[in-house]
Amino acid sequence: MPTERFYHLPEEKKQLIREAAIKEFCRVPLEKASINKIVRNAKISRGSFYTYFQDKEDVLEYIFEDVILQLQSICKEVLVKSGGDLWELPPNLLEHTIELCQRNRLFALTQSVNGGHTLISILDKKVCAAPCCPVFQEDDDGRCQAKTTQTKQEVIQDRMQLFLKELYVLTDTSRLKISSFQEFRTVFSTCAMILVGAIGEIYQKKDDIGAVKEMFNKRLDYLKYGVVK
Repeated sequence: MPTERFYHLPEEKKQLIREAAIKEFCRVPLEKASINKIVRNAKISRGSFYTYFQDKEDVLEYIFEDVILQLQSICKEVLVKSGGDLWELPPNLLEHTIELCQRNRLFALTQSVNGGHTLISILDKKVCAAPCCPVFQEDDDGRCQAKTTQTKQEVIQDRMQLFLKELYVLTDTSRLKISSFQEFRTVFSTCAMILVGAIGEIYQKKDDIGAVKEMFNKRLDYLKYGVVK
C-alpha cells in the first residue's frame, strides 16, 4: 500500500497519479507497464514515485483497494441515511459500484491481458506478507492466550467480520426476520452474491445495463418476499 507521504498529498495530486496509472495499466499488461510513462503523465519525478509506492504492483493494489474502501463507506452512509433499512443498501450499492467502475475504468482495467490473474496474484502476495495481528484464543483452562500468527484466510475473515459487525450495528433488525449477527451475515452475503452477479453481467453486457438492473431487482424481491405463493 502507499506510504504515509502519499496520503498527505492534496487530493488533486493523488487523483492525477491514480488516473495516470490506470491509463497505463489499461494500455498494456502490468508486466509491460512503464513507470516512466506513469510519472510523466502524473507530472511527478521517478524519485517521488518511489517515495509513494514500492512498485507498480503496489499502485494497482491501491487502485482496487481504494474502490473497496469507498464501497464500504457507502454501505455505512446508506444505512445511516435510511434509518437502518437493509433493503435500501443493494440498489444504492449497485449504482455506486457501476459509477466507481466507470469512473476508475475498472472494466477496461480488468480486460487487459492477464489483468484478472495479475490482480489475484498481487492481493494474494500482499495478504500473505501482511504483518501478523495479535488475536486471542482460549486455552484448555478457558484462559485467553495471545495468538502471534494468523493465516492468510484468518486475516481476510477478521477484516470482513469487523466490517459486517459495523453494518449490523447500523441495521434496524426489527424490520428483518433475524435474531443474531450470524443470521444477518447470511442475509448480507446473499445480497452481496446477487450484487456481484449483476456487476459480472454488466461487465459482459455493457450495452444492456437496464435489463441487468431489472433482473437484479427481481432477484432481490425473491430474497425479500420469497417465491412461494
